[in-house]
Amino acid sequence: MASVKEMLMGSMKELVEAELKAFKWHLMNPSYKHIPRSELEKADIFDTVDKMIACFGPEEAVKVTVDILRKMNQNELAKQLENKHKQETDWMMVRSDLCGALAVVRLLVQTKISLDYYN
Repeated sequence: MASVKEMLMGSMKELVEAELKAFKWHLMNPSYKHIPRSELEKADIFDTVDKMIACFGPEEAVKVTVDILRKMNQNELAKQLENKHKQETDWMMVRSDLCGALAVVRLLVQTKISLDYYN
């Protein structure tokens, strides 16, 4: 399972230097929460991803990245990131549901054992 950081890194690594510069330019757009230009100008891919997650949070960082990739006509890359993120989110929900179901089963077993013991 890939973390949001790893997913964003994977997408950013697909961009050539000029595209990465364009990505940062879009990221400084007033329609997004502001990351100061001085912090982005010399930021490498790792720093850019870290700053995005710090500024937007993991979920919003994915949405912003997908949005910017689409603005740059990197539609296939945007779609790949969106799909990968959805799969991870779906898996986390299934895992959460399974953990909840296991907790219920454990409680039922403990209750059954207690009832058997006291009866």
